[in-house]
Amino acid sequence: MTTAYKTPTPTDVLDYLESYYETYSTLPTPVIECQETGLCYTAFGTNLKKKVEKAGGIKNLLSSFTGRGAIKKVAKKKVETIVETLEKKVESAKKAAKIVTADQPF
Repeated sequence: MTTAYKTPTPTDVLDYLESYYETYSTLPTPVIECQETGLCYTAFGTNLKKKVEKAGGIKNLLSSFTGRGAIKKVAKKKVETIVETLEKKVESAKKAAKIVTADQPF
């Protein structure tokens, strides 16, 4: 006679981790997964507590954590788009700034 194993859903896992954190003030493993890239980051001790306070709770942290690498990629992309728009403005200004004086022939 065997018992069927029920695969835990993500909400079950979040509920378990939340109750574990409330009981022990730490996580069973010091690993937090980035929700955008899937990379794992370590967080324990005061680092974990600061992240939990900033996120507004352990459940929010685990469900919406974004790692530093993903944040840097977004910031880099924003800077690149700003640079591209500035370059386009400079090019259009150079084309528009062509002034003809009476001394110069057309």
